[in-house]
Amino acid sequence: MSSVVAIRTNRWTSEEERLVANLQQAKGEDVVVVFHNRPEGVVPPVPVIDLNDQVCEAMGLGLPHDWGWRCGDYFYYALRAARPEYEFYWLVEPDVMFTGDPSSFFAAFEGDDRDLLGVSPGPFENKAHPFLSTLQHLEPYRAIFALTRFSGRALDRLLPQRQASAKVPKLVRKFANDEFFTFSTVQADPELSIGDLVEGAPSWFDGAYVESDPDLLIDLVRDDESLRDKVFHPVKTKEFWMTSVAHRLSNKTAFLKHMVPSLKKLSDEEIEAMAQMAHDNVLAALKKARG
Repeated sequence: MSSVVAIRTNRWTSEEERLVANLQQAKGEDVVVVFHNRPEGVVPPVPVIDLNDQVCEAMGLGLPHDWGWRCGDYFYYALRAARPEYEFYWLVEPDVMFTGDPSSFFAAFEGDDRDLLGVSPGPFENKAHPFLSTLQHLEPYRAIFALTRFSGRALDRLLPQRQASAKVPKLVRKFANDEFFTFSTVQADPELSIGDLVEGAPSWFDGAYVESDPDLLIDLVRDDESLRDKVFHPVKTKEFWMTSVAHRLSNKTAFLKHMVPSLKKLSDEEIEAMAQMAHDNVLAALKKARG
């Protein structure tokens, strides 16, 4: 069964370079990049399928402002359209890390003809989640989208349903995300099937970590010899890990909009003094957490 592996990204950094080299060990020339809003002058060492607002509109897909993050299935549709000769399509995000040659991982699924593979797919209990608002006719099903495989026929059945959903007026926050839409829809289709990557390649997940959160520092898994030939997610280089954590630490500022009248009474020096207090508090919390 023919298959291609695509890296889904919106930037080109050392993380993507690492993943390309890793995947080429297993898939050779069957590695491509689906690039969201590729910057001018960026030329990855493998074929690129460009994806942007214009491409999505041409495919009849809805465009919530955060579709590049929320709608990973759009990357699959672009991949399928560009490379229709393949039977199966893998998507691997840059924060997925294989701690060894992944050839045996991909080989484990060469004879698996199920239409959708994910990491421990299963029911989702919180039916009140906003992303499920337009999927009330389906039983919620999900898996982490960062490491998945779809059959071509599954993508061909999903695309028109995603196109139809774009025509239904809705609040942006209620626009179904990739994992809910695809897994719930495939699960409900009696002609399609879902499988578990963990069951197909158990040694790669034994003692590994594949979750949505928290981010892992690459040093944590790269330098541990007991973690060879495993798969991890999400893994960040030190630069991106520090940036991500710093962003989360400073992102809880929405309450300030209710304090504008009081803030206007402060001088620049007083604002800076308050920022220094916040800095000191965060620094103390980081050191305490580190131990």
